[in-house]
Amino acid sequence: MALECSLDALSTIDASDPEALQALLQTCNNALLDPMLWVWAIGLTVVCAVVGAFIGHAKGRWVSGMIWGLALGPIGWVVVALSRASPPKCPACGLTNAANAKFCGHCGINLKVAALNADRASLNRNSGPRGE
Repeated sequence: MALECSLDALSTIDASDPEALQALLQTCNNALLDPMLWVWAIGLTVVCAVVGAFIGHAKGRWVSGMIWGLALGPIGWVVVALSRASPPKCPACGLTNAANAKFCGHCGINLKVAALNADRASLNRNSGPRGE
């Protein structure tokens, strides 16, 4: 009869038989050290971290999304999805501002105009000369 690693097996085993206890312990060790179990556990952990990073990316916090997903899995996804988006940064000075701010509280620049100009500048840099 093959032993299985379960609480039922533990409750039915004779505690005065050291060989039976040793056999049950060996069965449980083999179950826990099975490489396929570890491949699945690590694979699911990586998938949870990647999904958390994608959810966090939408909030501007991909690193914290990855960490929450890595630590708590689907519960971490909910934590990240319900968290606030990261505050916008000023394109001129790089400091953070309130989410609904029209002007930077540090350098006074108009945030909407500066963001549009920064987007246009990056598009012009990436598109190259017009003649190509």
